[in-house]
Amino acid sequence: MSAFNELAMTPYAAAMLARLIDQVRLDGLRDVTPAVGLGWVVTEPTRKAISVLDHNLQLLGRVPIDLTGSRIAVAAAGSFIAASDSNEIAVLEGTGKTCWRKAWDRSAGASRGDGPSLHIDADGVLWIRVEQALLALDVKSGKEIHRVPLAGPDAALFLPRPADSRTGLALLHPDPSPSALISLVNDHIVLQPLIGLDTASFSPAGSQYLTMTTDGFLSVREVATEAVRVWRHLDDLPDLPSDLIGASFASWATFLNEDLVLASVGIPEASDNPEEHLLLSARSLRCRSRVRYPGIADPGSIVACQQPGRWLTHEHEAKTLRLWQLGDRLDDEPLPGQLHLL
Repeated sequence: MSAFNELAMTPYAAAMLARLIDQVRLDGLRDVTPAVGLGWVVTEPTRKAISVLDHNLQLLGRVPIDLTGSRIAVAAAGSFIAASDSNEIAVLEGTGKTCWRKAWDRSAGASRGDGPSLHIDADGVLWIRVEQALLALDVKSGKEIHRVPLAGPDAALFLPRPADSRTGLALLHPDPSPSALISLVNDHIVLQPLIGLDTASFSPAGSQYLTMTTDGFLSVREVATEAVRVWRHLDDLPDLPSDLIGASFASWATFLNEDLVLASVGIPEASDNPEEHLLLSARSLRCRSRVRYPGIADPGSIVACQQPGRWLTHEHEAKTLRLWQLGDRLDDEPLPGQLHLL
């Protein structure tokens, strides 16, 4: 049998062993959000505090926060931390000093439920998704720069795009809405629609974006042309392990580098089974490998990392964050002289 045929008939690799970079346990840990240029910002409601971690999972600082809502939305970039609940928003410096705070009925209109979604970009613009609108504020002063009407679900996800200061915005369920790239041009909000529902991630170079839907579809698309590179349902992923047929997304999917996507899946009926993390080809969405974590049966959910080849896992019950990177070699990579099929 030729090397080509042998490779083509070989099932995908059993597993790739992830390499642990570091881990941290935070007693009050609840939500983890990527922070532009920093690493991650973490809410610790039992401590009434917000912690900022760097790209290597080292604690940069912890600031107290006295918001009283049941859930706090946070964002961080540069020397600023923004936090909101259903009643008000506050922006603090990394030292804990309050720059400004406002009640929602004065700054953006009434808010229902959890605090509005927030994001601070690299240019010092504070983006806020409120009911049926998108706001851009100067993060330092709190001055409103511009707002535009924006129909769709109130819950939103902001996704930094590494290539420039434009930011991805995905309006979340229960009513899927098209995603967009947002930016501020001459103090006016500009929205560039992105074809495909529910943008989940941008590639490190910023040229591709990943979409995922609750009914199990994944796609990889070009930002410049919006051309679909590949589009598949979870059950139709090439080389998907047979025991994962019928799986659904358990938490998230994200680009690890230009060639690989990391996705979290699980079997809905198997409530006691941990979610599975799969490495997929960004070219074909072929399942290249299961991810295994040394000494850890259930790593928890995936959180995106701004450094290529790395990702964070959030083990909720253990209140633990772990930083991982790809192993030295995927088991399905061809040996010298074999054709590299992705």
